[in-house]
Amino acid sequence: MKAEESSFYEWQRKFSTDEMCMVHLKNLKWSKGFQCSYCGHDHGYWSEEYHRYECADCHNQVSVTSGTLFHNTKLPLTKWFWAIY
Repeated sequence: MKAEESSFYEWQRKFSTDEMCMVHLKNLKWSKGFQCSYCGHDHGYWSEEYHRYECADCHNQVSVTSGTLFHNTKLPLTKWFWAIY
């Protein structure tokens, strides 16, 4: 997927907080709605506090960063996003 071109200033403004980065990742990961990676069920409950879905069927929890290069990172997502730019 090719991202739209923007200046570094625009990029910093768009991804100025970890929350904004999380929302972006959530929209990319579940652009067509949640689907459990474990059982395939298409309904889950979103937790704002933990930034993850819990499957309504098997109760598997899937975070926004799981399965991405950001999984288990100790760095803030803003630093990752700025480095990627």
